[in-house]
Amino acid sequence: MSTKNFGLNISGYINKQFGLGEGVRSNIRAIQTTDVPYVINDFNITLSKHVKDDDQNKLIVSEKNPYNINLVQINIDRLHSVMQQTDKSYFENKYNIAFWAWELENFPEESKLFFSLFNEIWVPSNFCTEAISKVSPVPVIKMMHSIEIEKPLFTRKDFNLSDNKFIFMTMFDYYSSFVRKNPIATIDAYENAFGKNNSEVILLIKTSISQEFPEDKKLLIDRIGDNKSIIIIEEILERNKLYSLMNCCDCFVSLHRSEGFGLTMAEAMHLGKPVIATAYSANTEFMNINNSFLVKYNLIKTGDQYYYSTEKDIWADADIYHCSEQMKLVYENRELASDIALRGQKDVKEFLSPQVIGNKIKNRLEIINKEIIPNLSQKTSTDESLLKFEIKLLEEKLNKIRSLKPVQWKIKFKNFQNKLRGRNRKYFWE
Repeated sequence: MSTKNFGLNISGYINKQFGLGEGVRSNIRAIQTTDVPYVINDFNITLSKHVKDDDQNKLIVSEKNPYNINLVQINIDRLHSVMQQTDKSYFENKYNIAFWAWELENFPEESKLFFSLFNEIWVPSNFCTEAISKVSPVPVIKMMHSIEIEKPLFTRKDFNLSDNKFIFMTMFDYYSSFVRKNPIATIDAYENAFGKNNSEVILLIKTSISQEFPEDKKLLIDRIGDNKSIIIIEEILERNKLYSLMNCCDCFVSLHRSEGFGLTMAEAMHLGKPVIATAYSANTEFMNINNSFLVKYNLIKTGDQYYYSTEKDIWADADIYHCSEQMKLVYENRELASDIALRGQKDVKEFLSPQVIGNKIKNRLEIINKEIIPNLSQKTSTDESLLKFEIKLLEEKLNKIRSLKPVQWKIKFKNFQNKLRGRNRKYFWE
């Protein structure tokens, strides 16, 4: 591994219009403020047909990764696909960094497999750092997302929204877990504060496409019922239109149960909006009582409501009544809300600017290049790590084959014959 070809190969969902796509673009924005050489590699992983490409994206993608450091911005749920579709030469003789976000206090044990592929892990928050460090054999480094928003071009008229009503907005992606995003709690708090069919206020709920989540969509529709002051916009919007929609609202609300960063909250603050949010997890690293409206909570067991949760996992259950009080406070005290929102805007623009984050990335990359890479063994462990990973993939495929009913019957018949003949014959794949 050489230090002469210093630079960064950034890979991920470069053009995808969802949170993980914006996450990798935030790091690209940050690195573009520095003089670190870089290229962008796009992993064309098959996702839902409802996850669209951003046609406004002007990023230039390369087929090569010429520099000595890889930054792979794919979460653990899709790493199998990446490894199967990517030539192993991509990782050979490179210092490999994974960028992961995680929403629970514990990182799944079964994900230990992935650590062997990387020299270190980057995460967007201390919350993620603490979760992943518990099980990681490699360094875990916090590198927060950068926030930069171009001037919104669309107005309320473009979205058929009233100019005379106060708009609370919440937003979630069905693929990011309906239960974790907790929109039902926001509806509860809103109705507790303003009742049903209030003519002065609106709760705007922006969602992704729900086609693959009919049960979650039904829960949402049933909870809204006949409240005509609650509006759903179910559409994938390109970034400027999405930011314009956020800019049209008067207050942004997130009663999430847990966040690995809290991108939408940071974006709303950057736009100068009052933000009401659960005072738990990663968003509290840029939100406080001086720059936002935090909501009290109780910790509860996640139970079986979240795919990755275990018996020991917990998350927040926001205090509905406290959120209602915060909503009424923002609505009734516009000047106070504006002052706090402006402080939030100032903090986010200073704390999470591409220049600030870019400088942190550059400093870490220079340490890696000057102090870490020269001390690594000349024979890197990439081949061994990839081999272990491939063996694990084969084991998983074999286990799936073993679970097939025809195969199970074949094993049972073989075991029956063994018992009759007093032998212990096994198939080589058992």
